[in-house]
Amino acid sequence: MTRTADPRTRARPAGAAPTTADDVRQVLVAVAVYSLLTGLAYRRPAAGRRALGVFFALTGLVWNGVTTVTAPEQYPALARRAPWGWYRRAGLALTGPAPRAFGVAMTAGETVVAAAVLGRDPAARLGLLAVAAFALGTTPLGPYTLGNPVLAAGALHLARHRWPTAAFGCRHDAGPAGPSARGAGPCRARPAAG
Repeated sequence: MTRTADPRTRARPAGAAPTTADDVRQVLVAVAVYSLLTGLAYRRPAAGRRALGVFFALTGLVWNGVTTVTAPEQYPALARRAPWGWYRRAGLALTGPAPRAFGVAMTAGETVVAAAVLGRDPAARLGLLAVAAFALGTTPLGPYTLGNPVLAAGALHLARHRWPTAAFGCRHDAGPAGPSARGAGPCRARPAAG
């Protein structure tokens, strides 16, 4: 009796198109991560801003950085999967001629946005609005990006706050719009030298 490999566990050849199961798995993971970030943004805005800024920095530096160096052809491949013709054409026009240059621009752009999110106002607010615009703007790439509006909701909520200090600054008013009701923010007051 001959046994055939289970198609669910069989490896796909390199360069094969993602399956519907891949898309579903990716959207579920994305929605879970984005829900955690958005929940944190609503429950603890200062921590939510830190988490969102670090997340955006990591996706910019790690995902885009590694993709740019090892597989820049993935950018046009992602654009080809866009369900809307006009969006697909625009994506291919941006990524097709020079995928590596596009990857460098994405890496730099996401890193700058992350730095802005972690900075003080007005940069923090602009960075948070840029995260929301980026998340919503990349949603039409395909079914695996359908969770992006969840991330945009968290970024927009955080953009409503004032951020007078940097996300990792040691000041008493490190939370949104002044001291939190629970204490002095991420840094404790140090006794005066004397």
